[in-house]
Amino acid sequence: MKITPPFLTAIALAVLIAFPATLEAQKKMPKKYKNAPEQTIVIVTNSPVQAFDESEYPNLKFYYTPQEMPDFLARLHKVKPIPVKDGITGMVVDKEGVVVYIRGFNNALAAHNDNSDEYSWTILTVADKKGTIGGSKPMDDYLSDYVIKGKSGKKDDKKIYTQGEEPSFKGWDKGDIEGMELPDFNLVTKDGAGITMKEILNGAPAFIVFTTISSDGKDVSPMLWHVENVLYNYFPPRGR
Repeated sequence: MKITPPFLTAIALAVLIAFPATLEAQKKMPKKYKNAPEQTIVIVTNSPVQAFDESEYPNLKFYYTPQEMPDFLARLHKVKPIPVKDGITGMVVDKEGVVVYIRGFNNALAAHNDNSDEYSWTILTVADKKGTIGGSKPMDDYLSDYVIKGKSGKKDDKKIYTQGEEPSFKGWDKGDIEGMELPDFNLVTKDGAGITMKEILNGAPAFIVFTTISSDGKDVSPMLWHVENVLYNYFPPRGR
C-alpha cells in the first residue's frame, strides 16, 4: 500500500481549499465598470482597416467612415479636430441622440499603462476642469446620468446642422456641439456594409469614441486599451 507523504497531503488540501476561493473571487470580480455601457461605439475616421483585429477589443464595436468623410464630421473636424491629434475624442449622447459631453483625450494618459498599473487619473476622472467644453463634470457623471440612468439632456434648438451647409450657431467655430442632436451620417463596417449613425444608436444612449488606425492595423491609440481596461476590466494585448 502506497503512503502519501504528509507534506504532499498538506499541499493537496491547500490547493483544494484555495481553488474554490479563487473561483469565488473571479465570480465577484466585476465584468465591467458600474457606469459602463454594454458596448462602446468606436468610429474610425479613415477607411476600413482590413489588417486591424477588432477581436482584440471585445467590448468595443467598430465602425468606419467611408472613403469620403461624412459632411458633418468633415466640417466639425475643421473647427474641432475629431479625433484630437495624438489621441481620441470621447462623446456621450443621451437616448434622444443629443450630445451631452465631448472631449479630447491625449494618448499620454495611457501610453505606458499595463495590467499592473493602478490609475490615479483615468478617462472617467480627468475631465473635471470647469470652463472647458465637456469639462464641467468628470465623464463618469455623464455616463451615470445619461447612459445608465437614461436621463435626457437639454437640447439646444439653435444648434442646427443642415447637410452641405456650414453651421452658423454661436459656438460652432469652437466646436461647441453640446446640446445639439447628433446628425445622422453614413458609416461602414469592416466588411464594407453600410450603416447609419441613427441605426447604430437605435434610440439608445451611448458612449462614442472617435479614433484613427494606421493602414497596417498596428498603430492603434493606447486609449482604446485604456477604455477596455477602465470600463470593462479587460486587458487587450499590448506592446506590438
